[in-house]
Amino acid sequence: MKLLSQVEGLSIPATVVTANLDKNTLLKITGDATVDKATANSIVIGKLAVPVKTANSTGTVETSCKDLSEMKTTEVLVAGDSWKAGVPDATTGESTAAKWVDGTDSPVRRCGVVWKGAASGGTAQVLTF
Repeated sequence: MKLLSQVEGLSIPATVVTANLDKNTLLKITGDATVDKATANSIVIGKLAVPVKTANSTGTVETSCKDLSEMKTTEVLVAGDSWKAGVPDATTGESTAAKWVDGTDSPVRRCGVVWKGAASGGTAQVLTF
């Protein structure tokens, strides 16, 4: 890949599954705060900013997302799921995250992607577009 232009995005630490990937390798989410080289038809979360020499070590991913937040969930969310706004929490009134379903939900409702999953009523880490 030849980089032609760049706007710096949100950089976050992640476990990188494969060692010795080149800087700027496109990445997909494979687990909680875990990434690997994107393959055909992958949802690309960003590119490798700080590579690792050892498999399953901590590197840095530069994403196109605006922020990384913790949110309560209204259902089970798994790392890599797309998310949408859920029903506000009954006790606190805070925003919650629910699973966005391709083919069912409108694309305009898609808010981001789950970075670290959680059970229903738990607290997930989500990236927001």
